[in-house]
Amino acid sequence: MMVKWVAKKEVLAAELACAAAARALKLPVPGGALVLAEKHDLPGIPAKVRGANTDLVICFGSELQWPDDTLARPRGTDAAEEWVWGQVCQSQQGASGGAWDELVANDDRHCENLVYDGLRWWLIDHERALPSVAKVMQKFAEAIARQTVIDERASRNTLATEMLMRRPTDHKMEMLPSSWTSQRQRLIWMADQAQSWSTGIPDVDTVLMMAHVYLRSINLRLPALALHLQDRLARPSAASLWNSSSPPSA
Repeated sequence: MMVKWVAKKEVLAAELACAAAARALKLPVPGGALVLAEKHDLPGIPAKVRGANTDLVICFGSELQWPDDTLARPRGTDAAEEWVWGQVCQSQQGASGGAWDELVANDDRHCENLVYDGLRWWLIDHERALPSVAKVMQKFAEAIARQTVIDERASRNTLATEMLMRRPTDHKMEMLPSSWTSQRQRLIWMADQAQSWSTGIPDVDTVLMMAHVYLRSINLRLPALALHLQDRLARPSAASLWNSSSPPSA
């Protein structure tokens, strides 16, 4: 399992919800979990966290062993990026990944968060998925807040743009929303289950409550995915076309 420390509870919740939703929809995102890690096992955490009056910190764990594909990837940034995009876009995970990033309004897909395990490509890192959810979290019961989440669009969808450029006539992304709808009951069940998640640890339970809201948000967005994706494929953003292969700045 890969474990990373994340500062904000909302981001932990987004990561956990995306992993759970992708599993429900049978998409290439590794399973995830919240991990209570001892601070001495996390040398990269900030000093203020290391000095906090607690021995454990909440991290996100991804059920993926990072493979050593450094020999396969060409040397040089440009060559490596071209190799990754070429491989991903020719795989089955290219289309599903492009549609998935549209579903979760993820503008942060780049070559470093596409991982090949020898059999298939996996999409990791969803820290920037559905940013509107954090903004309306406290008002999610209101219809206008939920509509804000449904209508949210990422500024760019890099994987969808790469698919469109490399496979303009056979990318098949537009066929996926209807097939995912058949899995929606699994997603609804997952969101319902998340409502009852509890550990008795206040900070962890706060993250779990937030993850429940993110899961509900993904479920609410699924019926609108076909229209969002149709619009994206018809009119990819100028920013994504201009700089489609470079990761966005932090």
